Amino acid sequence: MRVLFVSSPGLGHIFPTVPLAHALTAAGHDVLYAQGGDVDSVAAAGVNVIDVTPGLDYATVFRPEEIDFSVDGGDEFVAALFAKVSGVTVDRVVEVARTWSADLIVHSPLQGAGPLAAGALAVPAVSVVTGPADSAPRIDGLLRDHMKEHYLRHEVTPEPVPGFRLNSMPRSLLELLPEQVRGADDVPMRYVPFNGNGELPGWLLEPPRRPRIAVTLGSIAGLWGGLAVLAPLVAAAADTDAEFVVTLGGGDPALLGELPPNVRTVDWLSLAPLLTTCRGLIHHGGSGTSAVAMALGVPQCVMPLSPDQKDNERAVVERGIAIGATAETVGTAEFRGLLENEELRRAAAEVRDEAAAMASPAALVRRLESLV
Repeated sequence: MRVLFVSSPGLGHIFPTVPLAHALTAAGHDVLYAQGGDVDSVAAAGVNVIDVTPGLDYATVFRPEEIDFSVDGGDEFVAALFAKVSGVTVDRVVEVARTWSADLIVHSPLQGAGPLAAGALAVPAVSVVTGPADSAPRIDGLLRDHMKEHYLRHEVTPEPVPGFRLNSMPRSLLELLPEQVRGADDVPMRYVPFNGNGELPGWLLEPPRRPRIAVTLGSIAGLWGGLAVLAPLVAAAADTDAEFVVTLGGGDPALLGELPPNVRTVDWLSLAPLLTTCRGLIHHGGSGTSAVAMALGVPQCVMPLSPDQKDNERAVVERGIAIGATAETVGTAEFRGLLENEELRRAAAEVRDEAAAMASPAALVRRLESLV
């Protein structure tokens, strides 16, 4: 079986699919990514990849300077934005799918080129849902509506192709979501943390001398100057008896201000190995970031920077595994909650155990085979 993976640009969209790609490869199937954006991260994961948008700066497509990410535009806004992002990949994705004779296409929920290519080849498509922000089933139809011109150009009927959704959210979290963002026929799949490979620093293997809290804004905000919102947090950290590790994600550390002695910065560090040494995680509310913490049973403090991240925040706070906050006010009270709140820690352990009981990517390979 030949399985083509097509993800939206950005590590948060790519990484959740990698364990499934590895499982399919281990089962003897051929796997190829048709990917724009972070192509090197796919290759570093040990998977073959075709760059479908070589040389393209996706900031010119997203145009963050023209978008007010603080305004909740709803599913329509998300679909319109990612239809545009998907559109620049469509022609090459369809070409790769045809040339490579793909039998099955796996795609991230907001990558509309995947279902279109599946329709063009009359093969099944499977999406991988990680969190509440991209889980509304109606987004599929909205993406197709916004991409009608591409469907017409490729003479593909904009109808759903056979397949299903793999959903990595634990059931107790799903049950808290509004009915309209739950897929009735979703197939549960355990979230296996994968955040890229790399050399780990020696200090990460040593027992922390003080309780450790990780701080991250993911892989995008740092590149767009978002690290500045962490300056109040960094200043407040000086008054807490804990070690803070802030991941920069390619951002300028000068935006954090003067660092107290108990704050360490790293440009890039795989999140899962870091969190295994931490008592808590403070982050922006990215679906993948939150999923890693859930898989490892680490309490969270979520300070969302955009409306979709607020959806993620609401879910984990209501489940009792996270503290809600804002970047402007997060400080000693939230730090103490992560370090001392035993109810928070018990709930995080419950969700960890619940997630561990879900079917692994390897266990679902046979289910994918049955589609072809």
